[in-house]
Amino acid sequence: MNPEDNPEYFDFAQFLRGRIKERGLNLKQLSGASGIAVKHLEAIASGNFHNLPSAPYFRGYLLRLGQMLDFDGESWWRKLKKAESVKNPENGDEPSKNRFVCAKNKRIAAWAVAAILFVVLLFWFGFTRISGKPVIKITNPPGNPAVVNTDGIDIMGTLENAGEFYINGELVNPNPDGSWSKAVLLGPGANSFEIRAQKFLGGETKIIEQIIYEPPMTPTTTSAVNSDR
Repeated sequence: MNPEDNPEYFDFAQFLRGRIKERGLNLKQLSGASGIAVKHLEAIASGNFHNLPSAPYFRGYLLRLGQMLDFDGESWWRKLKKAESVKNPENGDEPSKNRFVCAKNKRIAAWAVAAILFVVLLFWFGFTRISGKPVIKITNPPGNPAVVNTDGIDIMGTLENAGEFYINGELVNPNPDGSWSKAVLLGPGANSFEIRAQKFLGGETKIIEQIIYEPPMTPTTTSAVNSDR
């Protein structure tokens, strides 16, 4: 006869040990699969029911174990409760599942918080990239103002976080790595170049580069004047 169908049979600890053995499990494996602490499983398997949490939780354990080990947990609960083998049976039966629900809800809440933080960080870095100010660096000519002795020069530099880039109002397309160059002609004296970058949603960065062209000195020839003898 099945022990579950025998109203005189209340040795649930022995019955549970038999079911666990039939499934080839140990208490640690059963704990990981059911979410019931190993110490509580040990108490149940040894018949120390009074070392367990109150009746609602014990009932929840029985229902969970019944689902996993294929027995009627509710039937065993009624038998054990009638035999006064459980602690605080008057506390009611229904809240026993709350522990598992709360644990699940906590995991869901933790994942939700992590997802929200990820979205916030993603938005922040994306917004900074979209709306931040461009960064312009000039690598040639060195110095500002710079002094050169040729009437033409390549202004060169790098650009970061920019949408559009202009030199004296003329659109310049940087290379994929952010480097750029622009050949310009110089007139004698000071030459000013407005180097400007901007973003659609962001700010603008502007640099006035001064290049002073000093033409090389033209050598003069001295003619010797011979006087008549």
